[in-house]
Amino acid sequence: MKILGIDSSAKSASAAILDNGRIVSSFYINTGLTHSQTLLPMIESALSCSATKLKEIDFVAVNHGPGSFTGVRIGVAAAKGICDPLNIKVCGVSTLESMAYNLLENDCIACAVMDARCSQVYTALFDITDGEVRRLTDDTAM
Repeated sequence: MKILGIDSSAKSASAAILDNGRIVSSFYINTGLTHSQTLLPMIESALSCSATKLKEIDFVAVNHGPGSFTGVRIGVAAAKGICDPLNIKVCGVSTLESMAYNLLENDCIACAVMDARCSQVYTALFDITDGEVRRLTDDTAM
C-alpha cells in the first residue's frame, strides 16, 4: 500500500511517500515561503524520488489541524485536488496526533504541543504503549 503524507499546518511543510509502512521519500521545508509556493513541488519531488506515479498512490493522509488556518487550507485543498480526479482516498489526520507517532518506540504519556500564537498553544495527550497510540484528550487551544 502506498501513502502520500502531507503536512502544511505549521510554518514548515513536508511531504512523504510510504510504501507498506516504510518511508521511501520525504521532503521538509522551512524557508518562510508560503505553502502555496512549496507544497506541490515537494509532492512532485517526493513522487519522483520514490519512482512512484500518482496513480499508484492508494491513500493521501493530510494534517487537518490544529495549526495555521491558511496552511491547513492549502494542504487540504492540495490533497483534495490530487485525490478527486483519480478517486484516491483521502484521510484527515490531527497534527498533534501525528506528532505523537514520533514516539512509537517509547512507552509513555506524550503531550504534543505546538504554538497557536497570541500567547496560546495547541495541545493533546496520548498514551503510547507497545507501539500503539491512544488519544487521552481532544486537541485543545490553551
